[in-house]
Amino acid sequence: MTEPTEKTHRLFVACELPEDVRHTVGGLVESLREQSDGAVRWVNPSNLHVTLKFLGEVPERQIPAVKMALQEAVVRHSAFFLELANIGTFGGREGLRVMWAAVAGDVLRLEALARDVNRALSVVGFERETRPFRPHLTLGRVRNEVGTRQRAELEVAVGKIEIPECEWRTTEISLVRSRLHPDGARHDTVATFPLRAPPPQS
Repeated sequence: MTEPTEKTHRLFVACELPEDVRHTVGGLVESLREQSDGAVRWVNPSNLHVTLKFLGEVPERQIPAVKMALQEAVVRHSAFFLELANIGTFGGREGLRVMWAAVAGDVLRLEALARDVNRALSVVGFERETRPFRPHLTLGRVRNEVGTRQRAELEVAVGKIEIPECEWRTTEISLVRSRLHPDGARHDTVATFPLRAPPPQS
């Protein structure tokens, strides 16, 4: 008799964005879309977030332990402010591959939070992230069939886009499930973990 396949969920940990910030960044994506001529798969503004750690396919039975680890990770952290910075790109051998918006503001506090998330999850079986933490909002990915010349032209166009002023307060982290569909990923929040409120000003 065949053993039933254990149910898994594709999960990541993130700082999600307020609706007004998603709207602002969505306008930035539209500006980029107008210059991409269908060459880029753009992220739906509702899916914009700052990833703290990607967990991959997680067995359903392990989710309670993940939640306990994240609750432990936020204990020492209070709310902080972030803001949009410049547009950046990741490249490959063919040229431009991913477009993203850099995140500035209280980045040291964001980095400390990411370290504690990483540390807490390592206790329940997830490998620690060894790559440097680079906080950003992924905006779009260039389609595989796009040629090198068009990638180069896109990269030049991206560099000319004006970044809107945009600041927001991060008050919690989220455990998010990603469901892959032909028209792009769909995200839903599994649980949120509020950051500790700062002490009152004297």
